[in-house]
Amino acid sequence: MRGGPLLLSCTAGSVWITREGEPNDVVLEAGASYGGEGRGLLVVEALEPAQIAVAAGEAKRTARAALARARAALGEARGSWLVLLSLAALYLIWGSTYLAVSIALETLPPFLLAGVRFVTAGALLYGVLRLRGVPRPTLRQWGAAARVGVLLLVFGNGLVVVSQQWVSSGVAAVVVSTMPLWLALFTTVRVGRGEGAPAGAPEVSRGEWLGLLVGFAGAALLHLGGDLHAAHAGALLVVLAPVAWALGSLYSRTLPLPAGSMAVAAEMLAGGAVMLGISALAGERLAAPPSARSLLALGYLTVFGSIVALSAYTFLLRSTRPAIATSYAYVNPIVAIALGILLGGERASATTWAAAAIVGAGVIIVSRSR
Repeated sequence: MRGGPLLLSCTAGSVWITREGEPNDVVLEAGASYGGEGRGLLVVEALEPAQIAVAAGEAKRTARAALARARAALGEARGSWLVLLSLAALYLIWGSTYLAVSIALETLPPFLLAGVRFVTAGALLYGVLRLRGVPRPTLRQWGAAARVGVLLLVFGNGLVVVSQQWVSSGVAAVVVSTMPLWLALFTTVRVGRGEGAPAGAPEVSRGEWLGLLVGFAGAALLHLGGDLHAAHAGALLVVLAPVAWALGSLYSRTLPLPAGSMAVAAEMLAGGAVMLGISALAGERLAAPPSARSLLALGYLTVFGSIVALSAYTFLLRSTRPAIATSYAYVNPIVAIALGILLGGERASATTWAAAAIVGAGVIIVSRSR
């Protein structure tokens, strides 16, 4: 070969040799040797244009694959942070709604409160999404959202409110905390019947069953010292509430719901409309204008308790295992007690702290069993 010196540079799998002053490159295949003292003679042929095109295509594919891997790693990291933030939102916000609901109920009737809360939240979220260009739900998607909204909000949320006319708060808290067990049971039954777990909801593992049972034991211990008396009607209603919530959570994975947050908006609009209908049929009326405290509590429940927390819950249902998404049911009573101590001047007994430790252990077991 004539001309100037050869310039060598390495890439993955090949050594590229360029003759100084010449536009064309030639390639030395991996494993060959370069001529020199004791190394033999290397004959390098110039690449044809077609060979150059093939090499360039391979380089582009390699770069694209590396970029895809980097994006996947970044997406996984972002997903982990979103899961943690969503769990924190559920633990803190839904744990604080006990206090907010009690304040709102001071001057607002229960079904009217729930209906206004969910319709307002659904309308706000729906309007924002439409302004951002999110398409309207189809009739089929509205029907699916109505089913999930009625199960989650009317039965899952409303029955607890109604049952507390006969059931103590201790009974309600213990029974509601069985919701993760119901969801795990329904998922296992689907798998056992050969229907398969819903998308993104693999079969419940033994470790998750253990964590769920430990968490429920902690929730039960939390209320052992309270009044656990319940009339039969109230007991039946409060038992149905977590069953309905679990079914709604399960169907949210299988029904043709709108994509993303539009599903949350449609569910709240449908569930809230049913609540307002029940309020009208029950003859609920405002005896006096709502107090400022009640209106502030209603605003908090609408924005944080409904839009933020329900969006986080929907995200967790679609991106994590059911045991993770529903772990809030055990943590919320602990958060409620902590807020009572900080804001209400309440005191916590040794049993309360022991129960909190058991609940925390259950959540850790579930999270490590993913």
